[in-house]
Amino acid sequence: MSRKDIHKILIANRGEIALRIISTAKKMGISTILPVTEAELNSLPARQADEVFIFANSNLPDTYLNAITLIDIAKKYQADAVHPGYGFLSEDAGFASAVERAGLTWIGPSPDSVAQMGNKLEARKIAEKAGVRVTKALSGSIEEILDNQEKLRYPLLIKAAAGGGGKGMKIAQNKNELKSMLKATSREALNYFGNPTVFVEEYIENPRHIEVQVLGDQYGNIVHLFERECSIQRRYQKIIEEAPSPYVHKELRGLLTSDALKLCKEINYYNAGTVEFLVDDKGEHFFLEMNTRLQVEHPVTEAITGIDLVEEQIKIAMGMPLSFSEADITMNGHAVETRIYAENALNDFSPEPGEINFIRWPEKRIARTDTFFDNSTEIQPHFDPMLAKITSWGYSREMAIKKLTASLEQTTILGVTTNLPYLREVLKTNAFNSGETTTQFTTLHKDELQRAIHPNGTDKTKLLLAGYLLWLLNFRNQSSENLFSRLGHRRWNGNYNVCFNEKTYSLSVISNKNNTLQWQVDGNLMDEIRLLSFEETGMKFSFHDREYILSWYSLSNGELMLGTGGYTYRLKPGFMFKQRGYQTNIEAIADTDIVAPIPGKITAIPGHPGEIVEKGTPIVVLEAMKMENSLSATTEGTIEEILVTLNEQVKAGQLLARIKVPQQAQTHQEKIS
Repeated sequence: MSRKDIHKILIANRGEIALRIISTAKKMGISTILPVTEAELNSLPARQADEVFIFANSNLPDTYLNAITLIDIAKKYQADAVHPGYGFLSEDAGFASAVERAGLTWIGPSPDSVAQMGNKLEARKIAEKAGVRVTKALSGSIEEILDNQEKLRYPLLIKAAAGGGGKGMKIAQNKNELKSMLKATSREALNYFGNPTVFVEEYIENPRHIEVQVLGDQYGNIVHLFERECSIQRRYQKIIEEAPSPYVHKELRGLLTSDALKLCKEINYYNAGTVEFLVDDKGEHFFLEMNTRLQVEHPVTEAITGIDLVEEQIKIAMGMPLSFSEADITMNGHAVETRIYAENALNDFSPEPGEINFIRWPEKRIARTDTFFDNSTEIQPHFDPMLAKITSWGYSREMAIKKLTASLEQTTILGVTTNLPYLREVLKTNAFNSGETTTQFTTLHKDELQRAIHPNGTDKTKLLLAGYLLWLLNFRNQSSENLFSRLGHRRWNGNYNVCFNEKTYSLSVISNKNNTLQWQVDGNLMDEIRLLSFEETGMKFSFHDREYILSWYSLSNGELMLGTGGYTYRLKPGFMFKQRGYQTNIEAIADTDIVAPIPGKITAIPGHPGEIVEKGTPIVVLEAMKMENSLSATTEGTIEEILVTLNEQVKAGQLLARIKVPQQAQTHQEKIS
């Protein structure tokens, strides 16, 4: 095996993984070329890369999913190698082959290994040949699967043969569900992976998702770097990972790692990879899939082993042998990682693209933050909604959780809805702290967690009004362009109007002495507020016999963002009420109409004009941020009209379909409203 020098790497990816690769490349003295969309020019990766190429547009087929374009960029900038990161084309055997045919070094496993493990059906056969246990399954056409479904035990898990990352997976409880879900999964598989082939396997109830990190060189040396527990998931996608698993004992660890290495040797695997298993309540493990790339959750493995996985990937691609053996790898302490997403946990974790106006990440001494931005940015609807990963390490699991909890409390994101409140509450649960983590965690604790994170309530409104008044009275800006300087807000005689949640409140200051504020809301006397500190982006005060810390950010139009509990709240000063730009009700929309919750593309229209539907009947399917969202009828009625077409790009708030409610049901609704 000849050695290959790598002087410049094209990073065929974006976001935090691009920055992660750049960081290691700099350490190794290797330069980088990064392709970006125009909207990403101010991102951290773009600022850190040695050279930047700007795509002509933001469409995925023309950018990060265009193999020909990416290879042309690599040649144009005289790169020696391509690092695919994860997602996009990272597990595309055709791309890997094309990179090598172009005379470039592929920083990953052989294209043959990528192809073998990329097809889930082929991977199952290889695992069985290697002596690794798999679940019972059926494959073939949709008709063949339906004809033979009685050979398996329900519930059944439906998967895309070419899929990964939990995309399109569904659970069928009976034959009727299986029939409809097979068609939906096949359609999603075609959209996501370009291959409509699906298969079904017996679903293991409430398992643990445990994976083994492997690393091999091109000389037949292969090692494992222990396991990761990745059971806490939503929509079959991970949100919390840790290493090692709190469930795995020495004997089980030996079985898992042994099977992982057997599979790798069966296909002569090299570079970084992850072999994933499901472990049932009896401790029996079954092969799930192999990811032939770097994993999103690799930081927890790096934290407990001290090994830079990206550096090892590059060295292996250069033809260097592993510099350590299995005996040299030791497990040190415990690490836990959370993924921060722009999503609404109270709305089935639906993606929430939009503008982030203010960000504060945790202190580096207690957490590692992998992200792609450190100031205001626009979260595009074209990409995955992950904003960052925050990882903490401790000598024990308890210490790692404690540090991670503190790091999430320090994190502030103002502008879009995120899963921060949800993650904070998960870390507080007795089940998580005792290591009772399975793939059903989010389902089993759904009610408990949703109650804990619900942001509404009278007390919350009072707190935000208190914060607004403190901000108004203490805000300082020496700029002559300051909105409040221009408007002379101190001439309002201590009376201020503010709008929150579409309701207007009248605030009055009675007394403001010695940092103690006496005030009224709509003429009602409130508990006094004692200001403890007021800073550029935050305030601390006591109210209702408790101390609160609120983050704040003032938009140029005077609207105030207040952050507390991981949520962003928007309050509009009185002078904005008559401003243009807040009239959004362009077309009257009824409660029964179907409206796009976020920007996206229409990938299916199961409803038809004139069709009589029940509540919950799917009308249109909207794809956004790599997720399909089935938008269903909110009541019984008739589909009056569908206002979109297949593959149409729609905006947030756009009217998609109208549902006509029967006169009797309409009268009933009016009576109870």
